[in-house]
Amino acid sequence: MRSFAIVLLTLAPPATLAACGGSTPPPVEAPKTVATADTSAAKKPAQDDKASKAASIDALVADEAKKGACDDGHKAALEKLLADVETGMKAKNGDDGKPLNLQLVSKRVIPLGSAAKSIEMTVTGKGTEVHVLTFGVRDISLDVLVGNAAATTLRSPFQRSATTGALAIDLPKIGNVDEVQTDSRQVTVKPGSPIVVKVSGQGCAAMVAFLKP
Repeated sequence: MRSFAIVLLTLAPPATLAACGGSTPPPVEAPKTVATADTSAAKKPAQDDKASKAASIDALVADEAKKGACDDGHKAALEKLLADVETGMKAKNGDDGKPLNLQLVSKRVIPLGSAAKSIEMTVTGKGTEVHVLTFGVRDISLDVLVGNAAATTLRSPFQRSATTGALAIDLPKIGNVDEVQTDSRQVTVKPGSPIVVKVSGQGCAAMVAFLKP
């Protein structure tokens, strides 16, 4: 009986055969992955810090409202803000570039609670235009009464620009609060007439009034 041998030939791929007699082609590189910065880890601590600060402010104003008195550190921060407001307002110029010579009528830090706080003052001087501004770390509202009626709902143009710098305060154990809330009124009164300022809100707030001569 005859035996047959079967020989299998393995042929090189065409690309390899084409390279015979030349240099070996470089291996094909895998696509490179471009690394992207993961900002989620950075955002989370910032969000946590903001939430923690908001909770601390809530606790502060709730305690002030309950006691009916301002926290010493909070009061000092608002008094510093009022000093800056006084400096900024006295340096204001009119549209013609001339000094407005705004005169301070009253400024104070007051504790707020469930009921509005009423402050009566008499405006003395030759001017009739009065600007009343309030500031706080939580929402506040303001009304100015002449007699028994609200004088106006017109906001003062200086509401957000009264300070020499950013409208912010630095609270002990809490840190910088750069979202100070504010409300204002611009009213016209007779020289020497009394007005009543009613401030509503929670916690400690600052009030200041100026007369435009």
